[in-house]
Amino acid sequence: MILLPLNLLLPTEKSLACSCMIPENAQVAKKEAAAVFTGTVREIKEFKVSRNEAYFAATLVVDESWKGVNEPEVVVYTGWSSCQFDFEKSGRYLLYPYDHDGRYEVTNCGRSGEISQENVRTVADLEELGAGTKFEAPPQTEEADEGTGKAIRWVGIFAALLLLAAVFGLWQRRKRNKKA
Repeated sequence: MILLPLNLLLPTEKSLACSCMIPENAQVAKKEAAAVFTGTVREIKEFKVSRNEAYFAATLVVDESWKGVNEPEVVVYTGWSSCQFDFEKSGRYLLYPYDHDGRYEVTNCGRSGEISQENVRTVADLEELGAGTKFEAPPQTEEADEGTGKAIRWVGIFAALLLLAAVFGLWQRRKRNKKA
């Protein structure tokens, strides 16, 4: 009871509500995983499979692969639960996803993590894994081009409406001037 207030003053690790069996090193994690790669999050979408099952789907641009990934982009899922892996857009990660119903999934239980100098485990894992297969950045996707095209269309529609309003206003003014 006396030590309880001391817990509030000391820094703690992020607590997890799920039980984890973290592989002891990168090679063991690689053997257990369906894939091992590094990548940068390009997009995150959320969707519901059912009333009780929802996911985030992160599309990553792959930098390097050691197992299971042969494409420059891959989608990785994480369920909405206490074991949810927190992706951030533009974040760079070392991932060890498992296969779940034909798709890659990752949880915060394992060796997957953000690549940063502060994350000692991912830095050590990258050294232990050594060189993998490098990927070139994929070309600009059609979705980005489509978004730009939609913006241009809306600007065009707005300009056309303004032009119509101006023409209508001039027509009304002429009509009034003729009556007067």
